[in-house]
Amino acid sequence: MLKVLFITRKWAPAVGGMETYSLELSEELSKICELNTRSLSGCSDGKPPALLSLVFFALSSMLFIAVRKRYDVIHIGDLVLWPLGLIARIFHPSTRLVITAYGLDIVYGSRKGLLPKIYGFYLALGVKLVGKCLQVIAISNSTGDLCRNAGFSNVTVVTLGVSPSNNHRVDTYTIKPYVLFVGRLVKRKGAAWFATNVLPLVDNHIKMVVVGKQWDDSEWHVLSNNPRVEYRGVVTNEELFELRRLALAVLMPNIPTGGNDIEGFGLTALEAAADGGVLLASGIEGIVDAVRDGKTGFLLPCDEPSAWANKIDEVCNWTAEDRGLFIQKAHRIIEEEYSWSKVASNTVSVYLTDSESREDK
Repeated sequence: MLKVLFITRKWAPAVGGMETYSLELSEELSKICELNTRSLSGCSDGKPPALLSLVFFALSSMLFIAVRKRYDVIHIGDLVLWPLGLIARIFHPSTRLVITAYGLDIVYGSRKGLLPKIYGFYLALGVKLVGKCLQVIAISNSTGDLCRNAGFSNVTVVTLGVSPSNNHRVDTYTIKPYVLFVGRLVKRKGAAWFATNVLPLVDNHIKMVVVGKQWDDSEWHVLSNNPRVEYRGVVTNEELFELRRLALAVLMPNIPTGGNDIEGFGLTALEAAADGGVLLASGIEGIVDAVRDGKTGFLLPCDEPSAWANKIDEVCNWTAEDRGLFIQKAHRIIEEEYSWSKVASNTVSVYLTDSESREDK
């Protein structure tokens, strides 16, 4: 059985897609590997740990790698922790090194400001020192392309997963006249764009329910001043499940930001389908790997409000049987192709792949 050390700075009680990845992947890997997880816990309010805690965690992890027993694989949770790969290469040159890339950890260096500039230099240094030693797991094809363009040699795509709900029947409840947005209120998520450009084109009885943290003041201003938008803030998992399955449609109306931010995968897309929602999503970036168009959701052009309005009108006219068949088929695909056990199995395949002889996927 493979001996694997998984090191991550993204862990509960912090909340986010990277935290979900770390927790779910660790649980599944422990069933098929001899796994040792070294993690940095987040804050009790759901926020990531402080910078000082991260620095201490990185330094102590370096020492841990240097003095502890040999592992077959050291899996580093994200590109920010790339120096751990350098330490592992020095002290354990025969150990396979794997690192996960999400997308934002590549493009952050292209933003304006001092910190992005420093990070860009830091990442470029990592590519130079360990870029050829690391096997990179990219969470989408879009992220994989970013990694290759940044200079990483060995890149394999392993998409994220989800835990499908067992309660996805639609014949026991009535769909309500609202569309649902779930996510941080930042420009690239497209909530304000949808409220401004699409909502006026759909029937007046259809409302927009928004779930997520207030983040960008300009987004919040647009949404809070629209009488057809109902803001719910942060809700429990149980409430979110009900909101998704009762919604006419679940929205991911992402818009491009010029390359300085990216939807690395779109875990919300899987969660929507897993909970019995009908997903409408922009066909951009990593989202295209999270949605099987016409099967688990619908991919729509991010710059055509009429296409979104027409699809909402189409879904609104579905019969209960139409909706039930779509949700059941989507749920079956999610179970078969996007389960966390599948993610773990694909990850182990990367562990076992000879990075020097394989071809990039």
